[in-house]
Amino acid sequence: MSGPLLVQATVAAADLAPAAAAARALLGVPPGFPDPELASWGIVNEILGLGDGTYLEIVAPATPESALHGFLKRGEGGYVVGVKVPDTDALVERAAKLGVEVAHRQDFHGADIVQFKPGRLGAMLEADRLPDGAHWHYDTWDTPARPADAPTGRLLAVDLAVTEPEQAAALWAELLDAEPAGPTAITAGDAVIRFVPATGRRGLVAADIAAPEAAEHTVAGLLLRLTPKETA
Repeated sequence: MSGPLLVQATVAAADLAPAAAAARALLGVPPGFPDPELASWGIVNEILGLGDGTYLEIVAPATPESALHGFLKRGEGGYVVGVKVPDTDALVERAAKLGVEVAHRQDFHGADIVQFKPGRLGAMLEADRLPDGAHWHYDTWDTPARPADAPTGRLLAVDLAVTEPEQAAALWAELLDAEPAGPTAITAGDAVIRFVPATGRRGLVAADIAAPEAAEHTVAGLLLRLTPKETA
């Protein structure tokens, strides 16, 4: 692994239960699992397995003091893009040179979690280095088995709405040491992070998920595009 690997898309909802239920019904997956660490941030969540070690996370405020209320003043919508990276120290050094601010950094059971403020990037980014041999944080968790006949598959791509897509793509490529996938996109493993012109809401606005047939649905303000693999 040299560049980033797209692992997770997170959407913020006002109320967890209906948003998670809608996502499960759409994706044909069983109830997900929580990350108990988020309780200290005043957040509740449900993480849904999408296949091939990728995830859709739904978060919602758990307390009146939750900082998530500030984000939700603009309405529900895409919240965080989560990627795996090989070297967080080098990543943070590049961020400092590029003027990208670190919002939070912590050790989590041997993983180095780095979250970046959305200011220069146009969206909140979490980039994590995992211990050798680990794919993602949930590898050893007791999580629900994914049905073999689940109608949907892995996370294929995300769209980030920004003011200047080409400049944003170049910035993310340099920050993450990623290969370009055209003038307004970067590669992230077998997936793609795309940058689209902002016509309204900015940040994470859409996610492509593998499926037998094409369709579009919105869950908690995030556009979910079901995408046949051959067209992904």
